[in-house]
Amino acid sequence: MAYIIKMPKLGMGMNEGTLLQWFVSLGDEVTDGDPIAEIESEKTVAEITASEDGVLRRVYVSKGETVEPGTALGIVAEHETDLENLEAQIELEPLEMGDETADASATAPGDTNRIKPGDGRESGQLNRIRASPKAKKRASELGITLSNIEGSGPNGAITVADIEAANGDARETSVETEGSQSVGMDAGRETVGVKATPKARRRARSLGVDLAGVDGSGPDGAVTATDLETANSDEATSFSGGDSALTTGDPAERSPVEERELDGMRRTIANRLGQSYREAVHVTVHRRIDMEEALAATDVVDEYLDVDASVMDVVLVALSATLEEHPEFNATFEDGIHRIHDQQNISVAVDIENGLITPVLPGVMNRSLNDLAQGRREVTNRALSGDYTTADLSGGTFTISNLGVFGVDSFTPIINPPEIAILGVDRISERPVRGDNGVKFRRFGGVDLTFDHRVVDGADAARFLDTLATHLAEPWPLLLDRA
Repeated sequence: MAYIIKMPKLGMGMNEGTLLQWFVSLGDEVTDGDPIAEIESEKTVAEITASEDGVLRRVYVSKGETVEPGTALGIVAEHETDLENLEAQIELEPLEMGDETADASATAPGDTNRIKPGDGRESGQLNRIRASPKAKKRASELGITLSNIEGSGPNGAITVADIEAANGDARETSVETEGSQSVGMDAGRETVGVKATPKARRRARSLGVDLAGVDGSGPDGAVTATDLETANSDEATSFSGGDSALTTGDPAERSPVEERELDGMRRTIANRLGQSYREAVHVTVHRRIDMEEALAATDVVDEYLDVDASVMDVVLVALSATLEEHPEFNATFEDGIHRIHDQQNISVAVDIENGLITPVLPGVMNRSLNDLAQGRREVTNRALSGDYTTADLSGGTFTISNLGVFGVDSFTPIINPPEIAILGVDRISERPVRGDNGVKFRRFGGVDLTFDHRVVDGADAARFLDTLATHLAEPWPLLLDRA
């Protein structure tokens, strides 16, 4: 028997996963159920286990690489098993493992991707060319060599857009070279035959900079737009005179004391939030809500109902009732379809050491107050202790994030895709209120509702917050129903 080890899809919305480590070396035997590798994705870490006995015959992804779900990581098979049919299904070339597993100077039988000692590639960091199948096909059509292209995709992978850009540069350079003449700066045009990106050429024309006098930092010494800006800044400095930065226009120097590269969970969070903000049309509405009765309720339920509930639990009860009245917010949006869910699975944002995760509290509408309070504490504690699983992070239909504990008065929470809305909870503070007997102080708290304007409108959001404010100002009927 033989099978391909693939990057699993852990939860909704997963776009990529990182291989943290291999637990076995190339050529090692594995047993059904034993861990083979460790991966990180969707803000969690998981192990890949062997589904059958066999030998790790091929490895396609090295430690630290990030790939899409479904990407082949390796092949497990018996020594005598022919791998031709399985290898035909895989786009990537096989790798040899670094020194954390097999010797990088060794080559598996029949492996044409040979790595020789001293070739400049450190063990475990194998610099093979990564390109999407469409990019490879397009490069072949255009006769472009992939090794000359700098990839802009995940983990430096070459995309079709990179191929098209390279082809455009080649055409533009070819046309200019045929002219065999150059025009100086005064004419505001670039020197013919100089390798530069299209954006750099456009910028050079607008600035009147001679490309021939600019040192390129791009692939093969190509001039980039950044090089143009630097050159233009230096040119301005040379005309300004004086010796100091203030008089010459020299940029102030920056001396970083530490550089932190985003990796692992932090990179996953950055990618997901970036994707959310690019794809969803984020709009946030804010409102101040009278929290006096909600705060009083926490003392009452503790004393008379023997329920250890916080104000956050009271907010969850009011939120649940609000979602029942406005079900269009208890929803997800994928592939152009607005899906309204009957289960209220509320994702609760929790701040842990490596970032923010959102464990899910399922079935909120069916929970008693005591069960709700206990359930929220349990998912929060699992998140803080690191004892959570991928199941804890999956299936959310709406998210709530509380920054009020940090003294925040207002913020703009970002939607957790594929959900369409998230509620931010701000700090509670006193404010004067005029009444029949004069001015008195009451406690108010802010809430911030961010929603996807592609799916719901501002008026819908305003009505949602109005309903929430009504329930929190008079929470007693809801709490009695949940007791």
